[in-house]
Amino acid sequence: MFKITRMHRLLGTTVLSGSLLAGVVTAPAATAQEGGFQLEEITVTARKRVESLQDAPVSVTAFTQSGLANKGITNVSNISAYTPNVDINHGKADGGSTNASIFIRGVGQNDFIFPTDPGVGIYMDGVYIARSIGGMMDLADIERVEVLRGPQGTLYGKNTIGGAINIISSRPDGEFGGKVKATIGQRDRLDIEADIKFPITDDKVSAKVAVASKNQDGYVKRTSDGLDLGDTNVDVIRAGLNVNASEDVTVYLNFDASRIRQNGAPGTLLETFDSPGSLYGLYNAIGAPLIAAMEGLPEGSIYDDRYVTGDPYLSSGTGPTQDKNDTWGLSSTIDWALSDTVALKSITAYREMDAVIQTDIDYSPFPVIHTDEEQDQKQFSQEIQLSGDASDGRLSWLLGGYYFNEQISDQNLTLLANGLYQSLEMMPGAFVPLVPGITCPAAPPAPCVGGAGNPLNSMLDLDVSPTTSLDTDNLAAFLHVSYDISEKLSVTVGGRYSYEKKTYFIDSIYPASGRVATPPTEDSQNWSKFTPKFGLDYHVNEDVLLYATYSKGFKSGGWNPRPLQPAEFKRYDQENLTAYEVGVKSRLLDNRMTLNVAGFLSNYKDLQLFSNSVNPENGSLLLTVDNAGDVDIWGFEAEMVARLSEGFDVNAGIGYMDNEYKSLAASTGYSIDNKLPNAAKWTLNAGAQYGFDLNNSGRLTLRGDIVHRSKTFNNPQNTPEIAQKAYTVLNGRLTWDSADEDWQLAVFVLNITDKEYFTSAESIPAFGIRNAVYGRPREWGLSLSRSF
Repeated sequence: MFKITRMHRLLGTTVLSGSLLAGVVTAPAATAQEGGFQLEEITVTARKRVESLQDAPVSVTAFTQSGLANKGITNVSNISAYTPNVDINHGKADGGSTNASIFIRGVGQNDFIFPTDPGVGIYMDGVYIARSIGGMMDLADIERVEVLRGPQGTLYGKNTIGGAINIISSRPDGEFGGKVKATIGQRDRLDIEADIKFPITDDKVSAKVAVASKNQDGYVKRTSDGLDLGDTNVDVIRAGLNVNASEDVTVYLNFDASRIRQNGAPGTLLETFDSPGSLYGLYNAIGAPLIAAMEGLPEGSIYDDRYVTGDPYLSSGTGPTQDKNDTWGLSSTIDWALSDTVALKSITAYREMDAVIQTDIDYSPFPVIHTDEEQDQKQFSQEIQLSGDASDGRLSWLLGGYYFNEQISDQNLTLLANGLYQSLEMMPGAFVPLVPGITCPAAPPAPCVGGAGNPLNSMLDLDVSPTTSLDTDNLAAFLHVSYDISEKLSVTVGGRYSYEKKTYFIDSIYPASGRVATPPTEDSQNWSKFTPKFGLDYHVNEDVLLYATYSKGFKSGGWNPRPLQPAEFKRYDQENLTAYEVGVKSRLLDNRMTLNVAGFLSNYKDLQLFSNSVNPENGSLLLTVDNAGDVDIWGFEAEMVARLSEGFDVNAGIGYMDNEYKSLAASTGYSIDNKLPNAAKWTLNAGAQYGFDLNNSGRLTLRGDIVHRSKTFNNPQNTPEIAQKAYTVLNGRLTWDSADEDWQLAVFVLNITDKEYFTSAESIPAFGIRNAVYGRPREWGLSLSRSF
């Protein structure tokens, strides 16, 4: 009954949209000026073929190079503000400032550590990027970004259960040209970008090189040492070589590398609190005095709200915090026209990523939670696509195969309530009871801790050092077929068979006491899944497209990534999603307006749920991942772009989403009435720009954007103290272009009203911590560019 009701609502949305569109389409032609002021046609490759955005029967938001610049989108993190039902944030605090936690239509993953995988795939020039660390990529030299909503289980497959983000860099075109751009701004911002494209041999070989250096001080200051958090220190290079080997064969070699040296995520402490059974009180009674003496803190210092600054841009942290990330990749794309109707494409790629992440999660002088992590990752992928047309172009098909291998290792040291075990060892005897009602000291086996060599002390030695590695092989075969039943009606059928095998190793100890968290263990699992897709699309006329799709996606399972004792090391299985979508795409008013509407219903099964609770045995963290629930998600998106007159453009996007758990294991510890995290009910954006000529002095364009997001929960428990209330952000930009369009000068202000809001937050009851990463405050900037 639930599914029928939701589908009925989706159909109602589509019928209503179709009725509105019909009214506009059948309006007198005089409403549009003859042949005038048409919108730029945007092409996408969402279905792995070049086609107009308006002719692709999928829900996709596309940003062109000029669109990215006009909206001030310089980083992957900025995309969500202008894309309905999308949320992109830093995720868990120990992932650092480069981690990209991406949610589309409520589906994603906020944890960065393997073997946990992202729920939304990022693709760079057709190459899947496996890790979310480093995912907050700079978008210099990017030609287009496409955000595909819903499971992409046929053409993309791996870890696209929630959707995919396609990033397409610019290519050399055989012509000479380039651009130099400099941006200055608040907090000593200085960005330099330069790119050049040039021919090497006539009509045969051409190349491009693009470099960027982005630098800006952070917007959160540490009160102890003045260190700035949330800073930018990124260097990027992208290079490409295009070879027309023959009339039928083109080879493109692509190289990219980035170097990041930043201070860490701009977090701050919201509050401390004491939960039943937690270590908050015990740590302050025993561990905190030792640390306070060692650090020279004022007498009586404990971990409490004195380190809450009350200012979102001040932090009381003192521990190490940095993000070092070196990433590079090389790919080869071969396009071979085997005949007039059949083509072969090969995409071969290799990538490496080395990262060092240090975080101070308690944001105080006490090492309540500090992490120090090193990750080394390598991946190789090979994709083959054979595509063609038949039946006089009525049938188009794509047959493909995919292989992916990833090898990644992690060396970690995490301090948890550091000083507690050391203080117990320094006591003259066993004076501290572990359970109520016990009088200490008492003879063993009474549960009393304290005293040098007391074996029970090790229960409260929590500084853990895991060494882990993961080897993943993924193989897939896929087929995608579209057939024009008539001039107006087309059917699409596709499917992908995926096989994935993971081998995971962990060896984890508590170095101070030698206690074993997880003994050296290697385990292998494999999963396989067939994910089909079926769709119908109907062209009402050349300007209006109706479509409906049914598709499936899945994400493989793994192992609990943070076991703190042997019993917590356990497997979890794959999760699955079935999606229904109906939509309308339209060109209106003689192509002066586009309006796209999509409604969706997703049945999310065996959801991999992360649980953060208090371990009843010792009051420490209990971190688990289980297939603990099923949830239904439904909603819609609508996006509009219009040219009201020459030089006057407006755009708007709105997303609505709701969700309901259908089942939830009691082990999760939270209510079945809760809502998914990172799934705001309403996401809205709107913008307008007006440009006019200055006689022979160029052109001036004024643009304004507004972004609104309704209340958002930041964890599955829906903890109210870290839920972000609804907020609105305003941005503005004024641009001057020279008459010959060679020079451009722009001044902009972001977050004009200086709105305070946080993009991610955590509640850790075992240690009484609630922290948050706030969005960027108001800032201004000025950029100057020269094209040649």
